[in-house]
Amino acid sequence: MSLELTRETVMINHVIGEDSAQTVIENDIIVPDVKPDISRILLLDGDAYVNSAEAAQDKIIVNGTIQYKILYVPDGESREVKGINTSSSFTYALDVENAVPEAKCRAKCDIEHIEFNMQNERKINVRTIMKISGKVMEETEQSAVSNIEAVEDVQILRDSASVNCYLGDNTVDCTIKETLEVPAGKPSIRELLRTDAKIVSKEYKIDDNRAVAKGELNISALYTADDEEGSIQTMEFSLPFMEYIELASITDNADCEVDYRIANIQLDPVEDDDGELRVLNAEAVINLYASAYEKRNIEMVSDAYSPSVRLNIEKEPFKTEDVVTRSKTQVVLKDTITISDESPEIAEVFNVLCRPVLSEYEISGDKLIIEGVVNNNVLYLSNDGERPVFCQEQEIPFRQTVDIKGIEPDMKCDVNLDIEHCSYSMVSATEVEVRLIIGVDVKVVRQVVFPLTVRVTDLPLDGKRLEQQPSIVVYYSKPGDTLWKIAKKYYTTVDYIQRINNITDQDLNTPGLQILIPKKAK
Repeated sequence: MSLELTRETVMINHVIGEDSAQTVIENDIIVPDVKPDISRILLLDGDAYVNSAEAAQDKIIVNGTIQYKILYVPDGESREVKGINTSSSFTYALDVENAVPEAKCRAKCDIEHIEFNMQNERKINVRTIMKISGKVMEETEQSAVSNIEAVEDVQILRDSASVNCYLGDNTVDCTIKETLEVPAGKPSIRELLRTDAKIVSKEYKIDDNRAVAKGELNISALYTADDEEGSIQTMEFSLPFMEYIELASITDNADCEVDYRIANIQLDPVEDDDGELRVLNAEAVINLYASAYEKRNIEMVSDAYSPSVRLNIEKEPFKTEDVVTRSKTQVVLKDTITISDESPEIAEVFNVLCRPVLSEYEISGDKLIIEGVVNNNVLYLSNDGERPVFCQEQEIPFRQTVDIKGIEPDMKCDVNLDIEHCSYSMVSATEVEVRLIIGVDVKVVRQVVFPLTVRVTDLPLDGKRLEQQPSIVVYYSKPGDTLWKIAKKYYTTVDYIQRINNITDQDLNTPGLQILIPKKAK
């Protein structure tokens, strides 16, 4: 006899390995020929970007770029501040157990500290301390036997499981091209010194088999003005954007995640109709990665037998991740950053660059306790001719308690921090008040393992055992007995035992209950 099996299939995408590491990347920066020699460096910092991440055997190969931004005072009579914007590529191999070639992976990198040493007036040695993290995902199709047919008297015990089904992912690049004008009242541009950008007001929704991602790209620019003094000026722009991310299998009930990353930004000054540099051709590329999941209840055969055919049930452990809950909250911080005695006093704040860093988290009861710091770089203009641009660094610590019902110590928490708002104001020539709102996005995940029926085959019945079975059995129930277990043992059915003994409780909560089991005629 050939069994007919009905299967229910789901797609699973779960993390099979992840790791993070701190590394030091050393580079030599050479001053371009068109730039004057360096007398003194005022500021050197930068941004790091992941260009690609590829899985290898037990590794993730991360390729990225560090974009350095340098402000300096040149050698010679001219003390006009100059800027150098340059980049350097890097490759790093993360050790990730279970990684295999062609597997899907994601990586990110964050600069923790930059230190430099001038080798001579045209060469700078830079050491960048960077944290690189990555994870490898395995995408598998898993099927469970949900029904057995072609056996007339088959008895089936079913169970259900909640599974976080993978619907798919997609990556798109959102390109923003805008023509920006120097604000009225600001002088024209002589030289663009540096630009900084961040994404704010992130939001996304599901609409017609796609995710719709929105946001704003905030750009701040520092430039030398085309005036007699060669003054240093600032300007800011906000560029809204929207992009569709196709996800063919997504549903309205899906749980969607979108990751926003700036991949590249370029501002090029061009002349306006009057021949003055008052126009910026801006082009930015924002990398958007969307993934979608949906929680489904799958019905599966947990056990089966037949009074006329012996069924062999084969099971395999099924491992999956169950998203217990998601939580979004905010941390509101306000602190005063004080300029050190050795630093020049503030004339005007150009920008405050903020980066939240998670130090640790702890699960206590139904609460998640998060601790971290916000690294703040206050970029400002001073009245000191020798040091017209300066940067003051200061950390602001924070601690936040998130109420999460049902969280347990063995659960994994993915905690993402993002600066949703940053504003600042000068209190005095040596103090800047910073106001921050940190978005805290927590996903709590638990590892779930349960047996999954993957194969059922039929075998001949043990005829000798059937012949030896008495015509009637008097059975006294024991703790843990169920009518299913008893019926399976004696080659009969639950309905038959219930009808003969007038029993309705299948779990047999009363030990010692007398049960009559007549042998069924063939």
